[in-house]
Amino acid sequence: MTVVVDSNILIAFALTDEPLHTQASRLLRSWQTSETRLTAPSLFRSEITAVLRKVVFQQRISHEQGRILLRRLFAYPVVYIEDEALLESAYDFAQRFNRPRAYDSQYIALAERLNCEFWTADEVLVNSVQTRFSRIRWLGSFE
Repeated sequence: MTVVVDSNILIAFALTDEPLHTQASRLLRSWQTSETRLTAPSLFRSEITAVLRKVVFQQRISHEQGRILLRRLFAYPVVYIEDEALLESAYDFAQRFNRPRAYDSQYIALAERLNCEFWTADEVLVNSVQTRFSRIRWLGSFE
């Protein structure tokens, strides 16, 4: 099985003070057990870098802890995909879903291409597109 995973799920897994940390840990463990192939658009790595830097800036973790988590998350087995067709599709999805930016739409476009689920911790995103994109899943609903 293949799933598209949002960077915020790995962030929730790595940071114990995140509200959905427990669900992220359980979900990742279940994927590992079932040998689920994780995929993401290439922007995933930039998002992880940006969020960890923000967390350090907020003094939730130290700079060194951030570097350790960055290396740990970069090593996580995720297959990264990006090409012009994916970006064009993301642009079109952003228009269709009336989204101001196409970042999140890259994940949706990839899930559409691979005909698989897209898992995210972004409840607002889920609520805004789930009626038109049924393969989106919210981390908070994982038991």
